[in-house]
Amino acid sequence: MKRKRMPVFAILCVVFILILAGASHAAVIKIALDSPPDIENSGTYVWAKAFGDHLKANGLDAKEFPRDALGAEEEKLDQVSQGLLEVSMSDLAKAAQLEPSIFGFHLPYMFDSQEHMDRVVQKTDLFKKVNDGTTKKGVRVFALVTTGAFSGLANTKKPVNTPEDLKGLRIRAMDKNQVQYIEAWGASTTIVPWAEIYNALQTGIADGYLNSAVVPVLFKHTEVIKYYSDIQYAAALRIAICSEDWYKKLSPADRKIVDEAVQKATAANREWQVQIEKKGLQDLEKAGVKVTRNTPEQRALFAKPARTVYEKVVGREVAEAFVKASDANR
Repeated sequence: MKRKRMPVFAILCVVFILILAGASHAAVIKIALDSPPDIENSGTYVWAKAFGDHLKANGLDAKEFPRDALGAEEEKLDQVSQGLLEVSMSDLAKAAQLEPSIFGFHLPYMFDSQEHMDRVVQKTDLFKKVNDGTTKKGVRVFALVTTGAFSGLANTKKPVNTPEDLKGLRIRAMDKNQVQYIEAWGASTTIVPWAEIYNALQTGIADGYLNSAVVPVLFKHTEVIKYYSDIQYAAALRIAICSEDWYKKLSPADRKIVDEAVQKATAANREWQVQIEKKGLQDLEKAGVKVTRNTPEQRALFAKPARTVYEKVVGREVAEAFVKASDANR
């Protein structure tokens, strides 16, 4: 009895499927950076490099793309949601367009320290709820990535000890949410994209911005920034995101490698943060910036008005959930 031959068309289909499978496994995993590739001063680059290194060490191909090479924040978010970009170091506020509750992790004076915030992530379902929202829109949040010590206020005009000193200053806000608590402190605001901040400071469009002490050094803003106040208002956060479509199509073995890479990258980022906390303010002073080390009493003056706007920023339900989780994990 003769064995039936597989039709030529069927053979071609099988070959095509095998080629696709091989191409899928060998495809380059694009990682869009959001900062200079500075392993000493950039927390997001520490995360991205550790992530990519683990992928490569385990047989997956990954390639870093320089900041803005694949587009600005909005464009990268769109590419990730459409499955055109695998991984991006991105803006937390932009992800809030997909799932507003993520902004709870950036509420001022919600957490006492990075360790406190991480306990809330690990012991509650707040981070899972973020992904429940974003994955429906094509985006998975891999991790909350710290960019340095808890944020302070950099400005070009004068020392700031209390909210009273902010009167007359125009502070750059990253979005309408940040406008709420900056104005609660008594300052005026202007929303400026990150890429335009240097020019805004230089021309007087903005007098300052909120961020970790290492950021003015990393982006060379110390050429125009003259003062920095260590008010420690919130965790300095960016996020690592990936395409949910890409992630779901990974083989079980490859997904395991990716998940391990996320864990290793986040651990590397937190180790870096411990070190940068010690040197961030010192590096500012070396660059000629006058640093104000605000007292706990002065920080409390910033905390009180900031906490009154939680519900305006994220709504009552989310605000209450974060306050409850924060208090339970101190």
